[in-house]
Amino acid sequence: MGGLLSRLGPGMMLAAVAVGVSHLVFSTQAGANYGLSLVWLILLVVALKYPAFHFAVQYASATGRSLVTGYAKIGKIALTWLVVGFFVDTFIATGAVAMVTAGLFISVFNLPFSGPQVAVALMVISAAILMNGQYIRAERLVKVFVLAFSVLAIVATLFALPLIGEGGRAVFAELTPSRGLAIFVIAVAGWMPMPLNGSVQISKWVVEKRNASGGKFDHRQALSDFRIGYGLTLILALCFLLMGTAVLFDAEYVAPSNPGDFATELLGIFTTVIGEWSYPVIAVASLAVMWSTQIALMDVMPRLTDRLLGIITGRADDAPSRYSKFLIGQVIGVSIILLFLLQGFTSFLYFATSMGFVAAPAIAYYNYVAMTSDDVPAEFRPGAKLIIWNWISVFAMAVFALAFLYLSLTR
Repeated sequence: MGGLLSRLGPGMMLAAVAVGVSHLVFSTQAGANYGLSLVWLILLVVALKYPAFHFAVQYASATGRSLVTGYAKIGKIALTWLVVGFFVDTFIATGAVAMVTAGLFISVFNLPFSGPQVAVALMVISAAILMNGQYIRAERLVKVFVLAFSVLAIVATLFALPLIGEGGRAVFAELTPSRGLAIFVIAVAGWMPMPLNGSVQISKWVVEKRNASGGKFDHRQALSDFRIGYGLTLILALCFLLMGTAVLFDAEYVAPSNPGDFATELLGIFTTVIGEWSYPVIAVASLAVMWSTQIALMDVMPRLTDRLLGIITGRADDAPSRYSKFLIGQVIGVSIILLFLLQGFTSFLYFATSMGFVAAPAIAYYNYVAMTSDDVPAEFRPGAKLIIWNWISVFAMAVFALAFLYLSLTR
């Protein structure tokens, strides 16, 4: 078992980032609001995003470099898209995750502070843990938390299955076309299982894992690790959809408007299906997995930003890392957003997740360009089926992105 855990890494970091807002919030709300009617959406979006993540892992394991380098070789337009994506992930996405994590802490410990205040405190603590910049430390914390929480979620889902449709309650909702439904679908698609910017993140984690293992984390292991992590994101998304359906659907559900209330509801779902006795275990596991999501984001974004700005400014590849400085900058930026610019918890989550889809088509396209470039040895380049799959994904995600922009401009 220890040998298997040591071989896992980037895929678990990917799963940690995914489990946060998209799973605990939107998968649960999809089940609560629409029952099993949106199962197709989760399956579709996870399938659409697969090629872009696959290309990212392949590129990093074949070249020993992250996609930041690949984008830099493509051109300035590609780098511009990357800058937009990095801004969203560094400040907006991290802020959204911090708010959900804060909600859990407030609920479990009955803290007399606001969501933004607790979120900022957690970011400061997380930064202190990560300040020495060691990837392995973050990986060890994250994969234990994710695997423990995954087991708990799967067990809870098994308990929840008999409750679906209990007492004559409906299982499927009538999906009447509306602006509200369209916005929710786009939000789910934006961060299910996570934004495509995450493909750049996992490429960096693969490079870090290779370096930390002395090159023993090879191409085959990288792809296997990725598939395990990516598959886990799908399983957990379906778990929370099923639990939301079993406990909340057709039960006069109203989405909470603040992180503390949402966290209370989330923990209540687990205790409803397993039993009140399980609350301490569920609370600890939920806190751990959400905090691991935050740690994973705070670990990777300063690393990527350091590399990106180094390329833009012509800084030498072997120059000393500025990880700590960018980590501090991330904490300050997110703190300003949460303390002074946050208008509402629910609207902020919708904005963060929807923004994740704006850059998605371009990222899927540029990952393909990087993967089929001369930098990648011929034996590592994708086959025709994966390339066709990716082009279908680019087109579909472009439609989602245009729909989001249209809805945003026609309010």
